[in-house]
Formats: sequence, C-alpha cells, structure tokens
Amino acid sequence: MRVDRKTPTVVVGDIESLLEDWRRHLRAKNRSPATIDSYLVVGRSFAAYLTTRGMPRDAGAVAREHVEAYVADLVERLSPATAAKHYRSLQQLFRWLVEDGEIPRSPMERMSPPAVPEQPVPIIGEDDLTRLLASCKGNTFENRRDSAIIRLFLDTGMRAGELVGLGVEDLDFDHDVAIVMGKGRRSRAAPFGARTAEALRRYLRARARHPLSARSELWLGKKGPMTDSGVRQMLERRALDAGIENLHPHRFRHTFAHRWLAEGGQEQDLMRLAGWRSREMLGRYGASAADERARDAHRRMGLGDRV
Repeated sequence: MRVDRKTPTVVVGDIESLLEDWRRHLRAKNRSPATIDSYLVVGRSFAAYLTTRGMPRDAGAVAREHVEAYVADLVERLSPATAAKHYRSLQQLFRWLVEDGEIPRSPMERMSPPAVPEQPVPIIGEDDLTRLLASCKGNTFENRRDSAIIRLFLDTGMRAGELVGLGVEDLDFDHDVAIVMGKGRRSRAAPFGARTAEALRRYLRARARHPLSARSELWLGKKGPMTDSGVRQMLERRALDAGIENLHPHRFRHTFAHRWLAEGGQEQDLMRLAGWRSREMLGRYGASAADERARDAHRRMGLGDRV
C-alpha cells in the first residue's frame, strides 16, 4: 500500500521560517537548550517587529536600518542590557545566514552594540548571608536541601542552570568538587570547601529517604526534580524570611567574584573557576571588588588629609 508523504512547506528566505533550521544548527553545535531558546525568542521577536512595521521579512531584504530600528525600539522600551542581548542574538542569526549561504553579507557588519552603563550588581553582605543560612537551620528535608544549595552557590559562584543540572554522580567528595556543565556545553570542576561538603552530605542523607531518591538529579522537590524556577522561588522565600531584598542566583555569582578578587585571588584562576573565556566577563563581575579596592587605596593614601 502506497503512503503519500506530505512535503513540508518552506517559505524560502522568510526570517521566521528559517528559525527552525537555525534551531537544528544550534543543536548540532551543541549549544545548551537555554541558549537555543533564548536565541529563538529574539528571532521570533525580530520577525514580529518586521511584520508590524511593514518591513521586509525576507532575509536577503533585511537591511541595517531595519535592525537599527528594532534595537532602538528595544532601548526605548526595555533595559540597555536586554537590548544588547537581543543585538548579540541577532548577530548570531545573521552570521549563520551568511555561513549557510542564505545572504551574501550580514546587515550588522558595521553596526555597534547599544551602550550598556556599568552598574555593579550589589553583593550579598556577611550579615545577610548569616541571616540567610540561619533561615535554613533545622533537620527537615527542605532545610538541609536549601542550606546545601545556598552554600554551593556561595562557595562556587556557579550559574543557576549549572546547579539545577547537577546529578548525584557529579559530586566528587574525594576531591570536593562538583562537575558542572557550563555554557557552550563545556564541563568544569567547581571546588567547594569543608562546610559546603558537610551541608551536601547532610542533604544526601536526607535525600536517600525521599520517595524519588532513585532519580539521578541531585536536587529534589516534593513532586520531582527542582527546576531553575523552583530554585529561584526557594531563594525568594528564604530571602523574605531573612529580610533580604532582590536575592537571585546571579548575586551569589557576583559575590563569589567580588570576594575572590578582594582577597587577592588571581584573575586567571577566577576565570577558570567561573567558566569564563572572555576577560570582559571578568570586568563585569569584578566591578564591585574593583570599586572597593579603589576606595581602600584612597583611604590608605589619604590625599586630602595631607594638607
């Protein structure tokens, strides 16, 4: 019996119709699911903007002025950092279109990204950390789990996605490191100290009694493995108990970088521990420590006190 296969409809050159092929390309490049989803959100947003403004959606007809108008619209409505993120994502889209032969050159060739004012993320102070950990005292499953999560964030500076992606087998207590999968699907060893190791082992003992203990994922909730959203919600609850405002995973990452540099740690070592390849990220995350070092140097020199 003959089965007629329906040929998929493809609108050649249309930006939005090309996004599925871009997704496949990104998957073949082993980009993380979160990165792929982020890129595609921007691609769809750009295609929708072109449609609403009556601009061409054919990749070969998109010109620099169309991209500039889109970015300018973002700057007016959203933060400079968000606009810059969309800019970088579109750069990747047009780079792929050039490499794949869909367009001869990128309309963004000579464009510059929107300026992002440097705004150091506030670090988490010692008193806040003390109150935060105190909110997790006790032997309940949630207390042990949340204490281990907070200490691991603080001790390693790992990203929320890296923490959520940990499996039980990714903890190495012989060397006290967690093997995380970072951006670009690159793995690295994130070392942790004695107190974090103790908190992790206390959590693992409680985890062994959990109904879902056979799961490979390290962090468990009541109904299944914890998600990125679940971790953020947990931090919000704990921060509310501790009287801390605007607590999110990246503040731990900034705090880790700040404390490392403030204590005289080597920048190259920090880059390896944090999983950064660009020194631009080092400058962004080390801004708080740089400001503090500059203030300390000013106090030591006492320039205004000499006359």
